[in-house]
Amino acid sequence: MKKNKLLQLLFVLLTAVSLTSCLGDGEDSVRRQLPTQAEIDAAFNVMKGNYQGKLICYAFDEQYGGWKKDDSIASNWEITSDTTLLIKHFPTKFLAKSVTNVSLKQAIEALPAQDLNFKISIRQARPSATGFYIVPLLADLGNLTYDGASHQIGVRFIWNESTIGKFDPSTKRMGIRLIENGIYVDKVLKDDVYRAGNIYILHTN
Repeated sequence: MKKNKLLQLLFVLLTAVSLTSCLGDGEDSVRRQLPTQAEIDAAFNVMKGNYQGKLICYAFDEQYGGWKKDDSIASNWEITSDTTLLIKHFPTKFLAKSVTNVSLKQAIEALPAQDLNFKISIRQARPSATGFYIVPLLADLGNLTYDGASHQIGVRFIWNESTIGKFDPSTKRMGIRLIENGIYVDKVLKDDVYRAGNIYILHTN
């Protein structure tokens, strides 16, 4: 079982190398490598649907000096017909891990699990693998009361070349990496209530 988990994690981490190689060799190379719209549509039609697996949270460890596996949970998600990645019942205890304000942390942890939405953009469509970027949407947690006042709270996920996913059409295996790195309080990014951020790995069983 441990060996399978390590292989699944390696599958996701290597995606960064494969996508960067595909997309990083200059503008002409990018034009050659990007799939056509027909290829994107065909790849998406195979990929869309419901999945189950595990969501792993890597939180920053000051003693370690980097991100370490902190927690994991069984997870379900869906790739919908409008190119949305819907992660169902995302635990709020994960979203609160990097919050430094104790009152705000407790308010987030007290919320029920959230359904989070992301957009996907296919950038590699081959018979053996579909590679895609994860384009984040703000995780709006609504109005929460902390430190004696009500505030609109949102959790920020970022997009960069390492927020990616890979799908194997033959096995239906999928691996996704997400990066959370900020808290909005009343639509203002607040550094004084947050530190470091979390990295999430989502993978099929």
